[in-house]
Amino acid sequence: MVQIKTFDDCIAIAGSGKKHLMLGNGFSIALFPQIFNYRRLAENIESERITLLFEAIETNDFEFVMRRLLETEEIVKHYDSSDDIRNHIHNDIEELKNTLIHVISKCHPPKPSEITEHQYASCRKFLLNFEKGNTYTFNYDLILYWVLMHFHDNPELKLPCDDGFRYPYSDEYVPEEERDLSLHWEIGRERGQSIYYIHGAMHIFSDGSDIEKLSYTNLGIPLADQVKQAIDEDIFPVFISEGSTEHKLARIKKNGYLSRTFSSLKSITGNLFIFGHSIRDEDDHVFDFINQNNKNLKIFIGLFGKPDEPHNQVIINKIEKWRKSYRGKIFEFYDSTSVDVWGNLSDV
Repeated sequence: MVQIKTFDDCIAIAGSGKKHLMLGNGFSIALFPQIFNYRRLAENIESERITLLFEAIETNDFEFVMRRLLETEEIVKHYDSSDDIRNHIHNDIEELKNTLIHVISKCHPPKPSEITEHQYASCRKFLLNFEKGNTYTFNYDLILYWVLMHFHDNPELKLPCDDGFRYPYSDEYVPEEERDLSLHWEIGRERGQSIYYIHGAMHIFSDGSDIEKLSYTNLGIPLADQVKQAIDEDIFPVFISEGSTEHKLARIKKNGYLSRTFSSLKSITGNLFIFGHSIRDEDDHVFDFINQNNKNLKIFIGLFGKPDEPHNQVIINKIEKWRKSYRGKIFEFYDSTSVDVWGNLSDV
């Protein structure tokens, strides 16, 4: 029988070793359950063609639809000598990517004030468990960023939050009124980075070479509004929406920021806490890489709900396969409700 510990038990097991955090969509859903879920996102699709695809496949899962389209594109190559069908499928894939970005920006809470002071304080308490380690997130939204920035200007409460973005080198030599106020990420200048967006994020943009981060401080415009404006101008975030683990990995390898984020996973030591992630097959490229490169890393996996529920049985069975494949590694389960990340159950 699988033993489910509390979050505090696992923190105690981790002891004084370095603790890293990996966040899945459950982190955001726990705060805004009516916003960050596939059903809600699917309800806001405006494209009739994409809506028909979702209805045909009978799902609200963007990643599942994407995976089916990619598989179909590969299969059709062997049966159709013309380009018509393949072009239609390829166009649908591109439209689905753009639809996902549009939908998330449309559904996203508009301002950081949507989060209460109590919720900010509670999340800060949770994140302090990992202040000496790295934080990785699969999420595209701005929630983690908002929490980190909320305390940024308070020396007593500030959380470690180096995301690797810097002002350009030239700033110190350029008059203040002419300086580039945007923040850029460059290989070789990211030393000290501790916050990583594994599949990109709404506020990280690229023109194919330069990687830039949107910032409220620089323009005084809410980030969600900046994102919407950029998308309306056909400028899209660094944002991986492919469905299969193979396609996600291929995209990661083509982007300097994402590939450096991915490669940083092999250097983490001590303990990794996974919160709010269902260990989906679509993210096997991440978990396989971690397991293969971090021999002594203890991994703690959060389960939401009872262990015998179907979604948890999928996770448990997968972790049992990991135990057999990576003998000697320690995998522990904890009840994710035993850590009140957003202060919904108690005072901070």
